[in-house]
Amino acid sequence: MKIHGKEIKTIITDLDGTLLGSDKKLDPEVFPLIEELEKRGVSFVVASGRQYNNMKLLFAPILEGLPLVCENGSQIVKDGETIYERNIPRDLSFELIADLLAVPGTETIVSSERNLYTLADRDEFINYMNEFLHPDMHLVESYELVTGNINKISIWWKDGIPEKEEKWFHEKYDDTLQVVDGGNGWLDFTMKGVNKGTALCELAKIEGFSMEETLCFGDSENDVAMFRECGISYVMETGREHVKAEADYVCTNVCDVLREVLK
Repeated sequence: MKIHGKEIKTIITDLDGTLLGSDKKLDPEVFPLIEELEKRGVSFVVASGRQYNNMKLLFAPILEGLPLVCENGSQIVKDGETIYERNIPRDLSFELIADLLAVPGTETIVSSERNLYTLADRDEFINYMNEFLHPDMHLVESYELVTGNINKISIWWKDGIPEKEEKWFHEKYDDTLQVVDGGNGWLDFTMKGVNKGTALCELAKIEGFSMEETLCFGDSENDVAMFRECGISYVMETGREHVKAEADYVCTNVCDVLREVLK
């Protein structure tokens, strides 16, 4: 299949702000389009900041054989098996968590393998998460109780990330962690060098596809690394200007572009 004169054999998409609507639901057209693409030899990959347990629910009808790049590229799961994972050392994790908890008016989540943790006394935040994201939430009195390897840590501001705080976290942690705006008020932290772009390059080695023959969609800062690795990149019209500057093309609807590929 071709678009913009380039051969495309793999299509990759972000979720929030990209494939998902404002109601956090998938367009019913998505699954038939993906199935038709795969019939014609174009594989599909989902790359999100979301956790695996949530992503598998969204894509349950077509989950078999579908690679899910989770937690901003810190984990890849296919057919229920983790095929790639990169974690944050626990001492660094808890230093960061202490800094996050010191920021007033925010909420935090900690991702550990396939579990998602937040503090048990945050009822309003937990209700918000459950309403739209349907995460597999584990409530703890302290993040010291988190078990397993930690692959992503996030902080959330209801009204968006303040510039001053974002700058402070970049200045302190850029040497050791990947710090990115995940959209919708989320600031995400993974291990340095871990992002959607590096994860997709690893997936390309595992699955045997060429990054030059990929087409991707995204809308936020955590998609920029993916834009830089893929053959063709689309940013959503709603993306911030510095994110738009990194992509090849702008679109308003992913399904419209998928139909164009199928022509």
